[in-house]
Amino acid sequence: MTNGDPIRPNPDALLKTQQRDSAGGLKIFLGAAPGVGKTYQMLQAAHELKRQGVDVVVGVAETHGRAETLALCEGLEQLPAKEIEYAGKQFREFDLDAALTRKPDVLLLDELAHRNIPGSRHPRRYQDIEELLDQGITVWTAINIQHLESLSDVVASITGVRMRETVPDSILERARDIVLVDLTPSELLERLKQGKVYVPEQARAAMEGYFSPSNLSALREMAVQAIAERLDSDVRETMQSRGIEGPWHIRSKMLVAVDGSGQGETLVRAGRRLAERRKAPWTVVTVDNGRAGPAERQRLERVFELATRLGAEVKTLRGYDVAEEILAFAREQNVTTLILGRSHNRWWHLRKSTSRHLLKKADAFEVTFIPVPRKQRRQIVETAPHGGKLTDYVWAVASVGVATLISKVLEHILPLGNLSLIFLTSVLWVAARTGIRHALFTALLSFLTYNFFFTEPRLTFNMTETDEVLTVVFFLIIAVIGGNLAGRLRGQIHMLRVSNDQTDAQLAFTRRLASAPDITSVQNEAVEAMYDQFRMPLIIAQNSPDNGDLEVITRGGPAQTLNEAAYSAIDWALRNARPSGAFSDTLNSLPWRFEPIEADNQVYGVLGLRVDDMSAEYYRGLAVGIYVHQLGLAWFRTQLAANLSASRVAEETERLRSALLSSISHDLRTPLSSMIGSASTLKSMSDKLSKEDRESLFDSVLGEGERLDRYIRNLLDMTKLGHGTLKIERDWIAFTDILASALRRTRNLMSKVRVERNVEQDLPLLFVHPALIEQALVNVLENAAKFAPDGSTLTIQAHREANELIIAISDEGPGIPEDQREQVFDMFFTGGEGDRGPHGSGLGLAICHGMVAAHGGRIRALAGPNGSGATIEMVLPLIESPEQESNRESSE
Repeated sequence: MTNGDPIRPNPDALLKTQQRDSAGGLKIFLGAAPGVGKTYQMLQAAHELKRQGVDVVVGVAETHGRAETLALCEGLEQLPAKEIEYAGKQFREFDLDAALTRKPDVLLLDELAHRNIPGSRHPRRYQDIEELLDQGITVWTAINIQHLESLSDVVASITGVRMRETVPDSILERARDIVLVDLTPSELLERLKQGKVYVPEQARAAMEGYFSPSNLSALREMAVQAIAERLDSDVRETMQSRGIEGPWHIRSKMLVAVDGSGQGETLVRAGRRLAERRKAPWTVVTVDNGRAGPAERQRLERVFELATRLGAEVKTLRGYDVAEEILAFAREQNVTTLILGRSHNRWWHLRKSTSRHLLKKADAFEVTFIPVPRKQRRQIVETAPHGGKLTDYVWAVASVGVATLISKVLEHILPLGNLSLIFLTSVLWVAARTGIRHALFTALLSFLTYNFFFTEPRLTFNMTETDEVLTVVFFLIIAVIGGNLAGRLRGQIHMLRVSNDQTDAQLAFTRRLASAPDITSVQNEAVEAMYDQFRMPLIIAQNSPDNGDLEVITRGGPAQTLNEAAYSAIDWALRNARPSGAFSDTLNSLPWRFEPIEADNQVYGVLGLRVDDMSAEYYRGLAVGIYVHQLGLAWFRTQLAANLSASRVAEETERLRSALLSSISHDLRTPLSSMIGSASTLKSMSDKLSKEDRESLFDSVLGEGERLDRYIRNLLDMTKLGHGTLKIERDWIAFTDILASALRRTRNLMSKVRVERNVEQDLPLLFVHPALIEQALVNVLENAAKFAPDGSTLTIQAHREANELIIAISDEGPGIPEDQREQVFDMFFTGGEGDRGPHGSGLGLAICHGMVAAHGGRIRALAGPNGSGATIEMVLPLIESPEQESNRESSE
């Protein structure tokens, strides 16, 4: 962009501003710590707004029992809280629907980081606020700086307290206004002593821990810094949305421009000192215009590593004009100070140096030049890259030779001016094939050749005709400009192609890792994908979680190629979370490069690549760091999933253990107590009891014993199913035979209900384990009889559908709620009654599920006929028996 061009507004900034203005406004009262007076100041501002005639409503105002804050709530309309029951207790929460219905101009909703009671529409209050804002309601809220997600680790390291309730930083970005509510540490501590923040006992504990003067000072500094960053962001967005050219000197922000000339480390150290002195954020940038050689790229890598260690943000820009790219980035980021190294023009340089170009155009910036020692200046000249490969210059000479021969053939046909187009074509061809320097060399060589062979007097460099002089001069000008443009375009296309190839490869790598379900799969996919991409031997090494030994996964070569020094480098990289081996400062004589695989501040393993004679520049061009970063994230994801799965298994195991103990306490204790009581009565009072009483006691002992036997058999069957030791010994049997046997076993329970059977005639034989299917039917029948009212009807239906037998057993009991119809097949599920329930352990249907599934069938719970009671439906596969198959073949 030139100085005369109009500055257009940034469309992204315009869209973001429009989105913020189109929704409800968000105002945040930000404090450094509890007790600074956020809620108090918010309520004061609300009263002032009400006096101006604005409709203000209080949704939630957390007063914490402070009298002054309670007094400010009076006179403001307050929405009634919503009663929510959770874990057997009543809680009062913000009523989002009531607020949306009331729709005031301004709604006060305190405690932005609050976590809602389960059962609310949203789990977090900031999500309630986002919905209110989307509906056009302006919201005022309050938050302490320690609840910001991005500062969670910093706050924990300073205070030793990890915040459980945090909010994403994006909620601050959405705010129209942020009010900093500030108190000095001494004032806040005085409020604590006076009991204006916590009760005296809590206040003393707070002052000894979280509310120490050093902690409060650090939190206060973070709050001020957050406001400054938000102000800087707002200014930058306003500038971009209005098309105003920066910078605006609201906050100091520094940019250090470096290249690979050797002075970068000096500039970075000087920039660090200046940024620390001014307490300003700083960025180190370089511009990749395709001209840097291997030595320059290696020096840039060291400069960026130093800048990262010193706390700078590093950025690589891409473009042809270095000065323009730096200035454009500085304006976009609202940079105030440019830090440059002084460069010197030589008599052979046709262009101004970058530093002079920047100084001329950076009139809106503060520019600081850092002196470079003469030793470094000599190094710059000595290590300047060469002009290019000799073969490229050979192609340039050959193209001029071909253009000369063609011109010789056509010189009697075409006028002199048209012959220059042939030489111009050779210049463009060289520029498109090689680069700018070779194109300029070709242009100069074409100029001399054209002059020597085709202008009068020929075979000399003299020219006598004015029109020929103009033709040759204009040819040279056009050739230089055309070659320059073509060379630049070729360089840009090359950079774009390389960048696109790298992006495609990285995207494919990320997709392969995303589909890996566990850590082992992630490792195998990673080594395969990277070997396909880099075609060099590589390894992934990690410490075994079992015994701590080093585990190595290899691809492209055996692990035996790792010597003792390589293992030392791997161990160093694991312990220090820094690269080792080739191109590093640790054991750099090795033919291996080891990159630590880390995520979330944890090192999981090391990626090793055998680089052999590879150059440092070529290795950096592979962008291995991006692959390592993606591998670390995938490793972290699978480990997190594994830990979550283990936690769920442990939780389920504990639930089942508790249910088992609860079930045993009921289903073993109850029949044993009855049996012991009956036996004791028979022993002590046998001669005093009538015959009928003795028979009744004997029946009780026998019935409870059978009940206990059924329960123990269910436990054993469930254990066999769970361990996969239940043998399925199939045989051909009629379903009616299995049903008749099951009804005989349950005749005592069935005596209180009326059983109706509706079984389809001529059902094919079942190829099943008869005893298991019979036990499944017995369990379902027992379950139905237990819940069925006396005198009700129990219906058994069986019919064939395609190659399946459908068995449905229905009762007229209370039924199974829809949300529990899948849970009834879980072990020890008894509808929430636990050991208080009169209907057993909750193992019966779980065993049915296992037995039916073992035969390749399925079972489900449905509503009963006409919507009353419950139906258990079992589906068993049907296959042809040998007799059926023989009959079918005979009929054919």
